[in-house]
Amino acid sequence: MRLSDLLGAAVTDESGRELGHVHDVRVRALERRTPDGEQLRVVGLVLGGRGIRERLGLDTGHTAKHTVDRELIGWERVVEVDAERAAVLVSNED
Repeated sequence: MRLSDLLGAAVTDESGRELGHVHDVRVRALERRTPDGEQLRVVGLVLGGRGIRERLGLDTGHTAKHTVDRELIGWERVVEVDAERAAVLVSNED
């Protein structure tokens, strides 16, 4: 799966509540490569208006604005990714 496969995916929680769509993906640079050669790790999905602004380059890490908690879903909450349906299921726990 590629990160671009996540963009636009519908996000729902285990209760069936629709949380929005993925507009951006947060990654963290690793100090060392993994055994698979990876240097980045996915840490979260950005939803909502903030995600759209970041994707368009209007909000970047250089601004003082903080991501609203409900607009950032930590990757550890992701239960399932269905690339064919462009859907992401996340746990109800924060």
